[in-house]
Amino acid sequence: MASQKNEAYYEPVPGETEGEEPEEYILPENPTVTDYLMYPMRSANNFSMRLQHNFGWRFAVQIGIMYVCVKGLLNSTLGLVKLSYCKKTLHIDGNACQTMSSIAMTPWSIKGIFGVLSDSYPLFGYHKKSYIIASAFAGTAAFTGLAALPIHTANVAALFMFLANLQIAISDLLCEGKYAELMQSKPKTGSSMVSYVWGCYQFGALIASVAVGPIADNYNPQVIFWFCIPLSASIVVPTALDYLSDEKVPNDKRGFKWELWQEHGKIIF
Repeated sequence: MASQKNEAYYEPVPGETEGEEPEEYILPENPTVTDYLMYPMRSANNFSMRLQHNFGWRFAVQIGIMYVCVKGLLNSTLGLVKLSYCKKTLHIDGNACQTMSSIAMTPWSIKGIFGVLSDSYPLFGYHKKSYIIASAFAGTAAFTGLAALPIHTANVAALFMFLANLQIAISDLLCEGKYAELMQSKPKTGSSMVSYVWGCYQFGALIASVAVGPIADNYNPQVIFWFCIPLSASIVVPTALDYLSDEKVPNDKRGFKWELWQEHGKIIF
């Protein structure tokens, strides 16, 4: 949790005092046509105010970038472009493409290891922040390789896609852990954060669904990875600015916690 001096999660909306959460917007008792027409905008504004009041605008930005750009756009793009990339760029058959896909998706199967690792050892003093930034560098490098290098073998493509999925899986896991922690501390506000997360994800996935198909059909699918580079790097900025508010661990408490591996080892492996 953040210290009381730096309350990044619970900054109240300007003009509101802490503890006075805006009530959920509902239509008037006798709504007019204007009320119905304005309902989407008014309810969205009210939702935004309640989200900021309970979690802070910085954390909302962090989660928005994570689930629109990283998990929504990047994860959906990797899934949608796979077949076209295998056929038009790599020129490999279905069996080789399936093998490549299985290797690329491995990080999602071992998320538990990364979760225990981040809890066991604070990388550069942080349990989440440093891991997200490090994985973002790996993912950005992977998308740069996929976009710029003349790749002709499934093995090389699988390695780069493994690193790309590694970034998405780690960032998703650690951001999910943080917002779950905040929801637990404020249980009455949990539904708004879950709605926000899934709304951001679906919005990013929708953009990817609309854009990837036409590009892959009319151009070399490798072009798509150029658009993925800035999306992959986008998570670095809010995380480096501490929008996640991951508290720094004091130097005297940075040892490796082997007991967590002993406790969860059977579950992980």
